[in-house]
Amino acid sequence: TSGGALRLVLGDQISDGRISSLTDVDPGQDLVLFAEVREETTYVPHHRQKIALAFAGMRGFAERLQAAGIHVRYVRLDHPDNTHSLVGEISRALAQGHFDRVVVTEPGEWRL
Repeated sequence: TSGGALRLVLGDQISDGRISSLTDVDPGQDLVLFAEVREETTYVPHHRQKIALAFAGMRGFAERLQAAGIHVRYVRLDHPDNTHSLVGEISRALAQGHFDRVVVTEPGEWRL
């Protein structure tokens, strides 16, 4: 991808394109980033089933975007190059592509 936008989608933002970061996505230029990172599973205690459900929702949303012709980078929790932080995965994606900007919908949590 070159010259487009890197668009981050967080686990609580899976809404079939109704989030602001995807309203003007350019399928030919943009890359949508999803990342399963340890940082988001350990900041407070979570039940394993809650984590599994969140990741399943992210994976399904990413698959629907791909089926619609949108370029998606999905980093699974067990990927060997996973940095296990959102900032790390954004940095890694930026280092591997040529983007004009990073687009993200404002997170619902203050810590993000």
